[in-house]
Amino acid sequence: MQTLIIFLRVAFLFLGACSEGKKVSVKEVVFDSAVSDIQWLGTDQKTVLVQTTKGRLYRSVNGGDAWKDISDQLKGLDGTQVVVGHLVKSPAETSTIMVAGTKHDHYITDDGGATFRRIRQKASIHTFLFHKTRAKWALLSAWTDACEANKNAIKKSGDDDADIGPCSHMLYLTKDLGKTFTLVTSYVVQFSWGEATQRQQDCLYFTHFRKKKGDQPRLYMWSEHIDFSYSDDYGKVIESLVPNGNKFLLSNNFIFVAKLKDTKSQTVTLMCSIDGGANFRQVQLPQDLDEKSYTVLDTSEGAVMIHVHHDSTEAPSNVGNVYISDAQGVRYTLSLPNNVRSSHGECEFDKVLSLEGVYMANFKDMPRADGDGKKEGISSKKADALKDAEDLEAQASAGTEVDKRRTPKAKAKDESIVRTVISFDKGGVWSYLKPPAVDSRGAKIECPPDRCWLHLHGITNFQNYAPFYSTENAVGIIMGTGNVGPYLRFEPDQTNTFLSRDGGLTWSESHKGAFIYEFGDHGGLVIMADDVRKTKQVVFSWNEGQSWYDFELSDIPLEVDNIVTEPSATSTKFLLYGTRGDTGVMYHLDFEALGQSLCKGVWAADSVSSDYETWMPSDGKGTEKCMLGRQVSYTRRKQTSECFNGEKFERPTSRKNCACTEENFECEMGFTREVGSIDCKFANDGSIPAPDRCTSSSNFNVVGHRKVIGDSCEGGWQPQKVAVPCPANSRMSRGGMSVLGTIAVVAAIMGAVTFLSRSEKFKGVFANYGFDAYGDVKYATIGARTPETGLDSCGTRFDADFIDNDQDDFDDDAPQLMAYTGGGRDDRDRDRDRDRGRRDVPRGVDTASAAVPRLSKPPGKSSAANDGDELDLL
Repeated sequence: MQTLIIFLRVAFLFLGACSEGKKVSVKEVVFDSAVSDIQWLGTDQKTVLVQTTKGRLYRSVNGGDAWKDISDQLKGLDGTQVVVGHLVKSPAETSTIMVAGTKHDHYITDDGGATFRRIRQKASIHTFLFHKTRAKWALLSAWTDACEANKNAIKKSGDDDADIGPCSHMLYLTKDLGKTFTLVTSYVVQFSWGEATQRQQDCLYFTHFRKKKGDQPRLYMWSEHIDFSYSDDYGKVIESLVPNGNKFLLSNNFIFVAKLKDTKSQTVTLMCSIDGGANFRQVQLPQDLDEKSYTVLDTSEGAVMIHVHHDSTEAPSNVGNVYISDAQGVRYTLSLPNNVRSSHGECEFDKVLSLEGVYMANFKDMPRADGDGKKEGISSKKADALKDAEDLEAQASAGTEVDKRRTPKAKAKDESIVRTVISFDKGGVWSYLKPPAVDSRGAKIECPPDRCWLHLHGITNFQNYAPFYSTENAVGIIMGTGNVGPYLRFEPDQTNTFLSRDGGLTWSESHKGAFIYEFGDHGGLVIMADDVRKTKQVVFSWNEGQSWYDFELSDIPLEVDNIVTEPSATSTKFLLYGTRGDTGVMYHLDFEALGQSLCKGVWAADSVSSDYETWMPSDGKGTEKCMLGRQVSYTRRKQTSECFNGEKFERPTSRKNCACTEENFECEMGFTREVGSIDCKFANDGSIPAPDRCTSSSNFNVVGHRKVIGDSCEGGWQPQKVAVPCPANSRMSRGGMSVLGTIAVVAAIMGAVTFLSRSEKFKGVFANYGFDAYGDVKYATIGARTPETGLDSCGTRFDADFIDNDQDDFDDDAPQLMAYTGGGRDDRDRDRDRDRGRRDVPRGVDTASAAVPRLSKPPGKSSAANDGDELDLL
């Protein structure tokens, strides 16, 4: 048995700055290596399991106050120590968790880690998926032994013809927590349980290769050999639902399937079903662009928000468009263009979890083209801000290459146009974040309102900075790291930490520098630590950022990886973990030791004797404080009340519908809005079907707005039909046909007259008609000597060569059609052009449902895929 020395050090730190005699309990534990995973178990969330990067397992039964190494309970068949690969927690039973070894030994516990039982499956587990409601049911996928044997045989002997069986991905079902398994199907790519809302929780959905012979192909690109299928009897009968359906996602009553459209161009179409797969309809996007991959952003509020990567030649490769659906999930309208994404499909787009309809996103604020191919004019404030960014870039680019790398302002061009926006109506209208008036030291922030805003880092840069963050129980509180200015900065000396306590309407600077943060006590307690440099200090606030206090963890600094609390964020106990050299370090922080009393007067909010107040979120545009068509009143602790809410606190809320305004409506398909505007402009993108009576010179009336899904406003403003031009390729109108007919008749008459006038038979008639009475009159020639050419009569043209080449000169300047998403590009795009050729980092085959909901394109074959790991693309 390997002995692990765990160092515990208890320190009671006096916080004189907070209140005399109050203290925070701090306990330190040192692990063998860095923490890689934390799982909270049990109905009270007091049991905690920690997995380290070296594959050891630790357990605490008191929320992390004390720890025990339980790795020795996990032994292989040969008696060797099992190296833990990953942990999977059951959603149906919070004390059940599966521990997968890195090789062929796997264990399961149904008592929170007190005891373990070996799973009777010798293959290396690729994916283990618990049933959502049945505690003992689970799906398990594994690659056959031939996959590893094939690789070893090739490496050792180079014999590709060795008869070692086919390599394929197998899907199994267990109904007794791993005691027995039955085979469902083989050659599987991805799988999932059905949705309980459709009464299909026991049904199986999966994608699989149609041909089940030979080695299973690696999914390096969208394939025509894969189908999306369904079984309600665990594989006995398999029904194909979407042929060529490569990837799928089940979410909140919706089923999305990415179906291959064209193998050569690697384009796909998105299919959607809201009736459990009985019927699928193709998603209708407003723009006729190739669709290369999808990321389903949110389906929690009755509508679908998706990010579509078009891979357009007119736009950078690291952006895509965000679209919002109707209630059926089929007809989509553009919400936000150029949303920032990573090569693996993560998008800088997030929901404020504590509020309805509030979203934050990062996008590249680039010029774009309107429906006629004409570049839209950027508003003056945007143009000035872009000019400021360019001026700053020009200053930073001066000097040698070494100087450019050393200066904090030397940065890529594409970074200079990333901006953060917020929507209070589920993506209907987007606006920039309002910057704070002063910084965390009280100094005034010089920020012209027409060219300066607050910008925060998103998930794609999480390796460097914490992304914008919210939790369900911390109502209205959002934190993020970023900067105030015309665009988002990426340098550490330009990045600070910000907080909002009113749902993103206003912001304050909490601390200089980039910090990692966590909420507790229903948002009444905020904890932070330095996220960039080694630190031995923790900063916290008990009044939602009005004042901050700090204390030291130890005399030896550490690099902080994260701060966490139990999943509901209602506790006053936190776990801060990181590294000190090669070892992992964790601190248990107990703020109950501060001795704060429980708050009182929750049902008498706003009274003098109550510690609570009522708060209504607002988008700042009206006095009624309506969002999504209703006033929502939350009860929260007063900022000046020195007390804790307690874990059992239940927040009272009330709702009242409001009168409708234009903000309660989003643009209908075929109309778009600019950031900061509520006007829906006709996009002329061909997405609106024209009536049969339409002619090329006429208009037809359509409604340019539709009510935001989930909006409950009543009466008030209602959208009216607006006139839009018929498509240019429509049939000609009667008036146009009459004019054209008249022109044709006149042209025919003139042609006939010309023909007859040149005829020898009628030439005399046309030449002398009317002069028959003057037959005896003689006419003399005027100018007996006539020039041979027209040039002789006028003189020589000295610009004849220029005339001959005029057409060639104009050919060089032929007009170009500009796409909506790309817009006009100038020198600012040269780095984006370079990035467009960059390929995504390949990872391998995607084989199962993953936590991040995305339907991304397989990255292409490379040697990196031979490691056997599979790429989770959904």
